[in-house]
Amino acid sequence: MNTTILVIGIVKNGDRVLLRKKPDGSPPYKETWYLFGGELNADNQNPDEVLISTLKKQAGVDIKTTERLGWDTETKPDHDGNMTFYIYLDCLCEYISGELVPAEGIEKLEWAPVEQLSSYDLVPPSRKLFKKIGYL
Repeated sequence: MNTTILVIGIVKNGDRVLLRKKPDGSPPYKETWYLFGGELNADNQNPDEVLISTLKKQAGVDIKTTERLGWDTETKPDHDGNMTFYIYLDCLCEYISGELVPAEGIEKLEWAPVEQLSSYDLVPPSRKLFKKIGYL
């Protein structure tokens, strides 16, 4: 089984958080909303730099990491259907600047009000993290 480490960021802008929507046909959770995350490789990458780079490339925004919230795990098929053990390093981030520009493969970007998160069809790991920090 493969192992993948992802640095996950809850990007806050006032009382809103940044979500992205998966397009139809995008496994394993189709047509759902989720948080941003970047893969941490074993070559001494800094988790904060991974998140900063990921958000700039995938959403066009500048952020800074403000708090490391902990970690979580999940086993599920990857995009190719191979069972993978995921380790999520969860962080709270602050929006600094930039206009939302979705990268290829992202259907939509949205600043979601925290009080309305329960109305979004969130992927299970994002829902679990929002519950953990009291947003759901």
